[in-house]
Amino acid sequence: MTSTSRPHRRAPAFALAGLLLALIAADPARAQFTLGEQRAGTASGTFLKIGIGARATGLGEAFVAVANDPTAIYWNPAGLASIQRQELAISHVEWPADIRFEHLALVLPVRKLGGSLGIQFGVLSTAIDETSELQPFGTGRTFVYSDMITGVAYARRWTDKLLVGFGGKYVREDLGQDVGGPVTNSVMFDIGSIYYLGLRSVRVATSLSNFSPEMKPGGSYVSVGADGIAGTADDETRSYDGFDAPTVFRYGVAFEPFESSSQRLTTSLEANQPADNAQDVKVGVEWEWLGRLALRTGYNFNADALKFSAGAGVTAQIGGVRGQLDYAFTDAGFLGPINRLTLGVRF
Repeated sequence: MTSTSRPHRRAPAFALAGLLLALIAADPARAQFTLGEQRAGTASGTFLKIGIGARATGLGEAFVAVANDPTAIYWNPAGLASIQRQELAISHVEWPADIRFEHLALVLPVRKLGGSLGIQFGVLSTAIDETSELQPFGTGRTFVYSDMITGVAYARRWTDKLLVGFGGKYVREDLGQDVGGPVTNSVMFDIGSIYYLGLRSVRVATSLSNFSPEMKPGGSYVSVGADGIAGTADDETRSYDGFDAPTVFRYGVAFEPFESSSQRLTTSLEANQPADNAQDVKVGVEWEWLGRLALRTGYNFNADALKFSAGAGVTAQIGGVRGQLDYAFTDAGFLGPINRLTLGVRF
């Protein structure tokens, strides 16, 4: 009986693998469907689109159904419920144009609450040389552009198969305050779920991130009148327009087609529907050996530049503390490579 039942247990996983391949093969035809592209460039707070965590981005950002480390607070807060010990993840992103994004995520399982709390804090910053019409090569003055995010999330297992999480965060976007630009503040909300089908390790997941009213800078500005001369009676004082937040709905599936005492292979397929662009489809694969070494790769079929990603991770155990270092590379085309590092600590 054992020898005959084993193929039946494995069949669903192989069927799902075939479904993944079919979806990928059909994707070029679907890529012609560009509904939503006309909304490109209509959102504010777009730094929130920069993926957090080298592991997730090494998987091509197909992480909504994987989401089992502290960076889940960004991708799918429901994943925080799968973390049973205190974990910290510190991420660094080298974005094009000398932009840096630093992010910290801390997860604290709390028995009294029956789940896990997540805390995040992130800062994006860069220095920009000021220019003017008379000095197009620079005035000699430099100002700082920065964005900030801080928030909390809570997740718990509602059943043995269902994980649910939600969170809130405060976002501040500095649009050049040092040179008279406005500042935008907003409170946003995230919600997510992961459901295990009871079919080996197959799980499906959804998340809604950055849900918020429109982001509108405070204050006002002076619009030069038709005479083109500032400071005349023809000038007009106006308030700033508001723009939508970069809300995104993610849904996907993940499972392990192969898992043993020494190796594990994780595959993930995800579709994203952002509020300010067309849908994109992503796929990722991770191979792990002895829980110490991991290799990853991923691909975004609909992206213009950020299509291919790859990465690796190493893990070491010292006493009761586990440390993990992950690296990810993303090919940004003519913008150059994007490098990410994440240091994780479980204690």
